[in-house]
Amino acid sequence: MFIAIVLGIGLLCLAIFGVAAFFLKKGMVSAFGAVAHQLLGYQPPTAAPRVAAWACVLLVLILLPTKGCSHVQIGLYRQAIPPQFELLEVVHHNEIGGFREGCGFAIFRLSADNLARIRRQGLAYFEPASLGRDSKPYHQYQPWKATPASEHGHLFRGQSCAGSPPELLEQAQRAADKEGTFFTTGHEQDLVVVPALGLLIYSYNG
Repeated sequence: MFIAIVLGIGLLCLAIFGVAAFFLKKGMVSAFGAVAHQLLGYQPPTAAPRVAAWACVLLVLILLPTKGCSHVQIGLYRQAIPPQFELLEVVHHNEIGGFREGCGFAIFRLSADNLARIRRQGLAYFEPASLGRDSKPYHQYQPWKATPASEHGHLFRGQSCAGSPPELLEQAQRAADKEGTFFTTGHEQDLVVVPALGLLIYSYNG
């Protein structure tokens, strides 16, 4: 579901940038010609600024949709996480997707104030954290539990298909075998909070 939405947005961005590049190409050609004249002292062949302009257009068409899709993807992850968690930057994320289904994970850093409240209140802090920021039933979660977990079959469910896990994710997985970590599961996703690392891990498969 996530991947299908991102794919649609990516194609839309690509179309918009393509149209913009078509209309801006002439201006870019003139700009390259003027810059070359100033730097080199002569007017380069007509083909040279055209080639340079198209090279920049292709670079824009490749990089901007990619960065934009990554930003949208992280935004979707944030919406799936309950508002009780004060998410700072995403430390790492990785995903693999098809047309309709996908899997992956995102590691978020939690704010210092948020972590202080979690350490002070323990499992009680998590009781109201049962629904994602978007309030969609798809992002409804089971009651939170404290580790050690009896089984990890539904934890970190998205990392197995998203390549080699980073060191932080491996640390979080080891923390789930000990006390002091909290977790919950949803329809096709799970959340793990590791106060000792200051991290929240969102993982999905489906």
